[in-house]
Amino acid sequence: MIAGAGIKRGHIHGQSDKTGSAPLSDPVHPGELIATIYHAFGIDPATMVLNHLNQPRELVKAEAVTRLFG
Repeated sequence: MIAGAGIKRGHIHGQSDKTGSAPLSDPVHPGELIATIYHAFGIDPATMVLNHLNQPRELVKAEAVTRLFG
């Protein structure tokens, strides 16, 4: 469950099984969730940063789930 930052109010994304333990449709990977949070803050998830070895890396290798926004 996520809320705020422009997320559609009362929106149900996807569908889960009877026990709520696995998605049946439209699963969101944790990386996509992180990319969505970056997007909500106005940060491009593909922004390149330097890691501890000064190697360029993307913040997250995933796309934001923009259909969650109103």
